[in-house]
Amino acid sequence: MKVVLLCGGKGMSLWPISRDNLPKQFSKVIFEKSLFQRTIELVKELVSANDIFVIAPEEFKFFIKTQSVEVLKVSSVNHIVEKEPKGTLKAVSVGISYFIQNEVSEDETVLILNSDQVWKVSFDEFSNTISKVVLNIPFGKVVCLVSNKSKKLKDKVELYTSKGAMFGKFVRFNEKSRFSNLGVYISSLRGFRDIIQGAFSKSLETIVQEDVLDGVPFEEVISRRSEEVLVFNWDVEIVDIDSISDISDIIGCDRNGNFVSGDVLINSSSNVTAISTKRLVVVDGVRNLNVIETPDVVYVSSSKKGKSILEFLKGREELKSSVTEYRPWGSYTVIDKGENYQIKRITVNPGESLSLQLHYHRSEHWVVVKGTAKVTVDDKVIFLRENESTFIPKTVKHRLENPGKIPLEIIEIQIGDYISEDDIVRFSDIYGR
Repeated sequence: MKVVLLCGGKGMSLWPISRDNLPKQFSKVIFEKSLFQRTIELVKELVSANDIFVIAPEEFKFFIKTQSVEVLKVSSVNHIVEKEPKGTLKAVSVGISYFIQNEVSEDETVLILNSDQVWKVSFDEFSNTISKVVLNIPFGKVVCLVSNKSKKLKDKVELYTSKGAMFGKFVRFNEKSRFSNLGVYISSLRGFRDIIQGAFSKSLETIVQEDVLDGVPFEEVISRRSEEVLVFNWDVEIVDIDSISDISDIIGCDRNGNFVSGDVLINSSSNVTAISTKRLVVVDGVRNLNVIETPDVVYVSSSKKGKSILEFLKGREELKSSVTEYRPWGSYTVIDKGENYQIKRITVNPGESLSLQLHYHRSEHWVVVKGTAKVTVDDKVIFLRENESTFIPKTVKHRLENPGKIPLEIIEIQIGDYISEDDIVRFSDIYGR
C-alpha cells in the first residue's frame, strides 16, 4: 500500500500560529509535534517510510525531511514535488500520475489523507480500521471515510450515510447530498486514475499539465462519479483546524468554555482560547477572546470576529515569518537584535552542514550549548563541545557542521556595522544554494 499525504496549503487564516514561512501543518505552537508529524505517526504502523509520499511544493522539502526523521528516526518520507498548490484535485492527480510514471502496479492500494487534521483516535484503532477497509474494497471502487462525530460536518454526513456500516460493508454515495471533505480516500491506483479521468473526460496527464482545473477540490470528482464511490462511516471525530476558533475542538474546553495551552493562568473568564509559546499569559475577567502569544507577536481578538486580519496586516514582516527561520541544515531563532548586533540560537541537525562562507560586515562568536560542533576557520578545523567557544573575524571563510548523532545547538553573537542575511558569500554548499 502507498500512503499519500496532501501537504500543499499554508493555512494563513490561522495566523499567527501559521505563517508564510511556517505553514500550519508544520507549526508546533499547538502541540509538541506538528500536525504533519502527528499524521505520520498515524500511518507509520501501516507502511514503511519508503511507502509514504508527501505532495507539497519544493519550498517545503526541508520541513518534510526534518520533521519526518524526527518521527521515524531512521529515514525521511518521499516528497512528490507539486510546482504550485492549486487544489486537492491537482494534488491527487500529481500523486497518481507519479506512481503510474514510476510503473507502480495498477492494483496497488493507495490511501490519501490530509496532513493538517487532528484525529481523535488511537494509533491501533486507526491502523486496524484502515487495514480492514482495505481488505474489503470492491474492485474499482473509491471509498471515502466519513465521521458522524465531526461537529462541523455532522449534519452533512447524515445526508449521505445510512444507519451505519459494519467492517467490510459500505454505504453507497447519496447523489442528492453535497460531499463534505474529511480528506480520507482509499482505492487502487487504477480506481483513482479512472474516476479522475471519467469525471472530467480528460487524461490524467492533461489534468496535471493544464490550468483549467486549478482550484477544483477532489470532492468534485466524487460528486460527478458517485456511482463509483462507496462511503465508510467511522465513529471517530476529526477536527479540521481552519481558524483559531477550531482549536478548542481539539482537546476540549474546561467547564467555562476555556481552552489553554502553555504557560497560561486564567481567572474569572469564559469562552477564551489562550495559547502561550514562551511567556506567562494571564487572562483575567474577560470572555469570548482569543489570546495567542508567540515570541514576536501577541494577538488578541474576539472569538466571534468576522473579517480576516490578513488584509489589515499587509506589508508586515510578521505576516510572512516569525523569529525562527528554517533552513536545509536546521533552524535559527533570533533572541535579540540591535543597531549593530544580533544574537541567535542556531540548531544544526545531525549530519548537516552550513555552507562554507564569509561576511564582509560582521564578526561572529559561537558558544556551544549542546552537542559537538565541527568548525572550519580558513584552513583550520577544530571540534567544540558544550561550553566551548570560538571567534570568527570578518572576511574569514568559515563553516559549521554537526558530526554527531544529536542536534547541535549554539549561541551566535553577531557584531558589525551591517547585520543582515544578505551579507553572505558562499564558496561551497551541499544544498546547492
